[in-house]
Amino acid sequence: MLVVGASSGIGAALAKAVVAAGGDVTVSARRAEALDALVDEMGGGHAAAGDAAVREDAERVAATAAEKMGGIDLLVYVAGYGPLQRIAECDPDLWSDVYRVNVCGANLAAGAALTHMDRDGICAFVSSRTVEDAHPMFGAYSSTKAALDQCIRVWRHEYPDQRFIRVVMGNCGPTDFANHMNLDLIGEALTRWGELAIPGGMMDVDDVGVSLAQSLAVALDHPEIDSSEIKLDARPEDGAVLGPASTGV
Repeated sequence: MLVVGASSGIGAALAKAVVAAGGDVTVSARRAEALDALVDEMGGGHAAAGDAAVREDAERVAATAAEKMGGIDLLVYVAGYGPLQRIAECDPDLWSDVYRVNVCGANLAAGAALTHMDRDGICAFVSSRTVEDAHPMFGAYSSTKAALDQCIRVWRHEYPDQRFIRVVMGNCGPTDFANHMNLDLIGEALTRWGELAIPGGMMDVDDVGVSLAQSLAVALDHPEIDSSEIKLDARPEDGAVLGPASTGV
């Protein structure tokens, strides 16, 4: 497995679960030191630092992963971030960077991984429940995930012999996701989300890593079945809405 966006959060938890289950994993992200620390913590796996949104980096990371592991069975693209911003205050530079990471990086990583993958391989992309919920002040993030969903559909038509999985992710933590949000708006955003009764509930990131690893392993074990979508979401308490900790979407 090649996990892109593995320096923390869901990506790191997924990598840990794979190594614990006896799998081989290459972890990639821009922060080389964090990757090295993760490999040391796991006691296995490989690190290949790079920026997935740079074609040369994406191709080098995939080639390194394939060399170290003898090929790639599974790519999981987890990298992404989402600042809070009102639609009326749209900052084109900021939105372009969010699209660059959340959409272009995913496409470049998949294109690079496919060159080292046979017909039974899988490209999985972590999308978001926010596509369905339409969170106020979260338009930049949710629109990139909607764009990613459309790209997944196009991938399936352009490469009909390969398998592409959309992973719909609900709220989980702890992650570094909130570090990239505009915290000046977080109070107002949470209030609005609560008014809209957007469901709350929080999954533990390590539980998410194990669940996702097991689900993807089942898909790999059954290559003639097209498992096109995996949905992970918390079971909220009665009447729960998003609270201050619910930012790992």
